[in-house]
Amino acid sequence: MKETMTVHKALSELKVLDSRIANAIEDLDVVVANKHSNTKISGIPVAQFIDEAKAKYQSAVTLVNRRNAIKRAVTRSNATTMVNIGGVEYTVAEAIDMKARGIQYQSAVADKLLSKLARAKKQADMENERLENRADEYIKSLYGGADLKNMGDEITKVRNTFIAAQTFELVDPINAGEVASKLQEQMDAFLSDVDSALSVSNALTAIEVEYETC
Repeated sequence: MKETMTVHKALSELKVLDSRIANAIEDLDVVVANKHSNTKISGIPVAQFIDEAKAKYQSAVTLVNRRNAIKRAVTRSNATTMVNIGGVEYTVAEAIDMKARGIQYQSAVADKLLSKLARAKKQADMENERLENRADEYIKSLYGGADLKNMGDEITKVRNTFIAAQTFELVDPINAGEVASKLQEQMDAFLSDVDSALSVSNALTAIEVEYETC
């Protein structure tokens, strides 16, 4: 059996085929023990039972073959059909994986960068807010009752040196905020386009399905 269908139709049919196959397999009552002299099995003639058993088997195998052929055709198509999403070219398979998992990893990276940046900024701000008082305490420990309002050049220099050495600053070699922002832009562009791009591709892309019937 050979036929052509869109990927959209194929995906819709795959959803139905799974339940149909399960029912067909459940109904595979094709082998029984029967007394030789009995002319009926479960109330029907032996010949009828034989015909129905063959038909049930043929139906189940055909459904399985059809399902597998459709799935293979969709998989091959997804591996080669290209879509443009957010200005980036993907195969359909890549886009599906990106939507399912890739975006989650990008989001996790962006969230981690922003979390670390916020924590570092908070720590630096907190430490620097206390620095003036710490500098005064340092000067007092060195010069005893020094007049902090009228410090001489030497004391001022010592105080400024202390502040410079103790000031907290961010060590941010990758520019975490900018990187996270770019990642978010990429994710937004992808997520805004991916569903429509895949839907259009599935509706327009035709696949050929070939399988054996019993």
